[in-house]
Amino acid sequence: MAAASSLCATAASSLLAPAGGAAQCSSSTALFPASVPRACCCYYPRLLLAFRRPAVAAVADPQGVVLEEEQGQEEEGGGQYDDDDYEDGYEGGRGPAFTPPTRPRTGKAALPLKRDRTRSKRFLEIQKLRESKKEYEVPTAISLMKQMSSARFVESAEAHFRMNLDPKYNDQQLRATVNLPKGTGQSVKIAVLTQGEKIDQARAAGADIVGGDDLIEQIKGGFMEFDKLIASPDMMPKVASLGKILGPRGLMPNPKAGTVSPNITQAIEEFKKGKVEYRVDKTGIVHIPFGKADFPEEDLIANFMAVVRSVERNKPSGAKGIYWKTAYLCSSMGPSIKLNIKEMLDYGSESSD
Repeated sequence: MAAASSLCATAASSLLAPAGGAAQCSSSTALFPASVPRACCCYYPRLLLAFRRPAVAAVADPQGVVLEEEQGQEEEGGGQYDDDDYEDGYEGGRGPAFTPPTRPRTGKAALPLKRDRTRSKRFLEIQKLRESKKEYEVPTAISLMKQMSSARFVESAEAHFRMNLDPKYNDQQLRATVNLPKGTGQSVKIAVLTQGEKIDQARAAGADIVGGDDLIEQIKGGFMEFDKLIASPDMMPKVASLGKILGPRGLMPNPKAGTVSPNITQAIEEFKKGKVEYRVDKTGIVHIPFGKADFPEEDLIANFMAVVRSVERNKPSGAKGIYWKTAYLCSSMGPSIKLNIKEMLDYGSESSD
């Protein structure tokens, strides 16, 4: 027992000894307290060695030199306590963390695109009908869209245009309406805010809800059972109090959207026949529904080209450079079909002629 303690004391003293055996340091008292014998900055690396390599410290010779056997292991790269083992990525400095073997992915998990891993089997099957990077002509794209609309309900036909616009500037904002010649394929419930003789005119034109101050109070109370709200100009000062309620829902009457008009009868007829409002969003994209997927191809083409001509005609004054970036068609639950923009614009000019 005494021999073991003397061996430990000898090893500890050898670790505090300088590598040269007799080197001295003038800053020893500044770094270590007096209770640590002969401790200074030149001994500090060897002191760290005692904590990082406990096995080596226990077998160090009395002169403070690591055994030749351990040096040979370090030179060969097979030492048990190599400095590379203490880099980040290992837990507790005891070696690499255990990584379980990975299994090969099967099914949807093996798909290369991450977004496809959450798609339904129906979607994955129908998207094989089109090439994702190919640009199609308008008639071909309409035909493909009808083939890929295989949901259990009648899907809407949608157009999505990325424009070279930044709507944070006033001269690059796009907001307008377009009359679809073949209609939207859905019924629109219209409410009208007016007063006087125009109340009877609105009812005769086919408005579903007509009112004045009483209708304003109902809307403040939470009544929202309508798709469009049309107002006469003399009612706009009173309608201003509904801005916080109607604004977030996109129902606030606006002259650019055609929902503020002195001719209430004409406005009601246009929206009943298929007038659609569109605007550019914050990312510079315009989203417009232009019919139902069960429409004949000729009707869908007529509606789509009316949308294209309207977007081209209402080009903002601040738009610079290339106006059209990309154009896509799709059904509500189907994949998108990329269009050839040059052919699309030429097709629109030919059909208008």
